[in-house]
Amino acid sequence: MSNYTIDAHAFDTYYYIALLPTFRTCTQLLLFGILLVLLRNTTYLLHTRIRPSRDYLVAATCAMGLFAALHLALQITFTVLSWRFFYLEVQGNAARASSVLSRRDVLDVVDDCLLVANNIVTDGLFIHRCYVIWDRNIKVIIVPALSVVATAVIGFVGASQPDEINRSDHNDFRLAFGMIILTNLTLMALTAGRIWWIRRDVVTVLGPSVTRTYDTVIAMILESGAIYCISLILYLIAVARLNKQDSLPVISVFRASIPQIMNITPILILVRVGSGRSVGDETMMRPVNIRQPESTLASIGASVRAGKAVSDDSLGKSS
Repeated sequence: MSNYTIDAHAFDTYYYIALLPTFRTCTQLLLFGILLVLLRNTTYLLHTRIRPSRDYLVAATCAMGLFAALHLALQITFTVLSWRFFYLEVQGNAARASSVLSRRDVLDVVDDCLLVANNIVTDGLFIHRCYVIWDRNIKVIIVPALSVVATAVIGFVGASQPDEINRSDHNDFRLAFGMIILTNLTLMALTAGRIWWIRRDVVTVLGPSVTRTYDTVIAMILESGAIYCISLILYLIAVARLNKQDSLPVISVFRASIPQIMNITPILILVRVGSGRSVGDETMMRPVNIRQPESTLASIGASVRAGKAVSDDSLGKSS
């Protein structure tokens, strides 16, 4: 058996470089399992309840599932290379360890670029939903669209920059994540606010009996969107407030959850819309359908036409 002598501080550094990706891999495995369950439910809903002509929903769902799988595959490979680096450094094989570390850093950049591309797809889906609910008024989505473009530029530039937190962690995306939070809060406010306004007009004609459906849709948008924003905020707080060296595992867990939650959020909305469920509304088992009888809708004009858009185009429901 070979014996190796290594400085204690160097050992701790190499060990952290291998341990932190392990935490991230475990986190992503757990969240990817949740995503697979949601994908199974979404596949069923797309086939049975959501209008099959909405091909963009199928394409978006497949893209998000693919992104999530790629993030996990890259993270597993990253973890394997990190432990390989640890093993070689303990052996004193610095040349091979440096080569492994270089490959690992390339994977890190690829994963960061993939995260930016992933955000473009998910935010693009949210922007399209907002665009449809606002009766295809392109002026409404100009600011969110520009924000997504700015976030993408900042993200791609950040992917090539050195990490400010620790070399064993991911690149510093704090500015890009802040932009993502603002973009999503803006889209949530625009979408939920528009549905609330439609609800207000419909109630004046049809009475308060129809408010439950609109309230459920608003709750679904706010609850699902809040999950993503909260995960980003927790990461930013952890980076800003926690002691970097002692709290790197916590920061790594929050950071690893972001790529998977990014894909879970829009798929969760599809599942909940298809099943007609919302937090605090366990008795509502029928699919959410904002659409009302055509003869009644005609009496309230443009507001109800926008309401139909919420049901047909944004949520993808069948009549």
